[in-house]
Amino acid sequence: MPGPESHEAIEQKPEEIEQQVKKASRKPEQAEQVMEPLDEIQQRAAMAYVAYREAERQVEEAYKEQEQQVEKTYRQAKEKARKASEEGIAQALKIRDEAEMQALEARNASIEKIWTIFTKSRK
Repeated sequence: MPGPESHEAIEQKPEEIEQQVKKASRKPEQAEQVMEPLDEIQQRAAMAYVAYREAERQVEEAYKEQEQQVEKTYRQAKEKARKASEEGIAQALKIRDEAEMQALEARNASIEKIWTIFTKSRK
């Protein structure tokens, strides 16, 4: 036969069940609260990854721009050196030609004097 204690146990069971239901109903809320920060963390991580990829792209662009600038500077220096070389060669040729002309003129003048002296001595 059930005694008064067993009757109390039966009456407490619905309260316990109610408390357990309340606890159980709190767990999904807590789980949602836990999920919200997790979602926020995942969202922040995704945003950080996007920012990282953007920074990586910017670094790549900066390297490409720097490479292009170095290549442009190299081409300009090479062109400047080529022009200087060509100008130097042209100037050297001009000086050589002028020297050859002076030498030819001196030769011709000498030959003319020699012929003048030779022809005077024959008379």
